[in-house]
Amino acid sequence: MNILITGGAGYIGSHTALLLLDKGHTVTIIDNLVTGSKKNIPKKAKFYNCDIANKSKITNIIKKNNFHVVLHFAGLIKVEESFKLPKKYYLNNYTKTKFFLDICIKNNLNNIIFSSTASVYGKKKLKKNFSENDKLAPSNPYAKSKYKVEKYLKKKLRKKQINFII
Repeated sequence: MNILITGGAGYIGSHTALLLLDKGHTVTIIDNLVTGSKKNIPKKAKFYNCDIANKSKITNIIKKNNFHVVLHFAGLIKVEESFKLPKKYYLNNYTKTKFFLDICIKNNLNNIIFSSTASVYGKKKLKKNFSENDKLAPSNPYAKSKYKVEKYLKKKLRKKQINFII
């Protein structure tokens, strides 16, 4: 399987890439290295240093490859920072992701795995397990930016434009 990973220079993205490569898949990573590190990128992965909102580069990458799925890990992740810079988190985690997903859809890359966060459930009393049926109540700008992407994906699914897993 030919897999595109955004945010593949970060902790989760790079470890996912390693696992997929070990399983025999082809992996391409897109990362702008704002929070990730080039040293995390597996040597067997193809790497593009670019922002997910760079329309021409992203379009070219998707067109040059026949990706089966995109795993979207790119984004800012510091909850405390998100309180200080909520517009930055909205731009990076929601607006740029929405733009990126639209490029994917336009180029027939319609299978998406989105890495969200448990913080979309809000400040609930800690319990052992959460359910996808639990009420969503994001309580910080970071969680709100992820929640907006979840809503956007669901909207695209209703229009039968994508397949996705959150």
